[in-house]
Amino acid sequence: MSSSRSHNAIEVHGLHKSYRMGRENLHVLRGVSFSVPKGQFVSVVGASGSGKSTLLHLIGLLDRPDKGHILLDGVDIAKLPARKRNHIRCCDVGFVFQFYHLLPEFNVLENVLMPRMIDFSVL
Repeated sequence: MSSSRSHNAIEVHGLHKSYRMGRENLHVLRGVSFSVPKGQFVSVVGASGSGKSTLLHLIGLLDRPDKGHILLDGVDIAKLPARKRNHIRCCDVGFVFQFYHLLPEFNVLENVLMPRMIDFSVL
């Protein structure tokens, strides 16, 4: 995949992800490909268990695909060292989790700013 800057914010090519369920492999994503142009808004919709959260976790660098490529602004994130992936996760990708676990000893603003307050340079 090209590492040059792209007119797409996100490009996904041939994405596969499966999970082990006992002795079986549960194939959640099989060959998913799409692109999202810069400035475009998209919604990921589907039935419960269809792979929406898995897809978003992969794009958001919370998990790794079994196969395929994810490009953010033309950069294949799977090829980046852990330190750079951590930086992107902290500074460039945002999540609102379905079950957000806020830290009760902090107010809302402090919870939202928490990733910026953590010094990821030591990781």
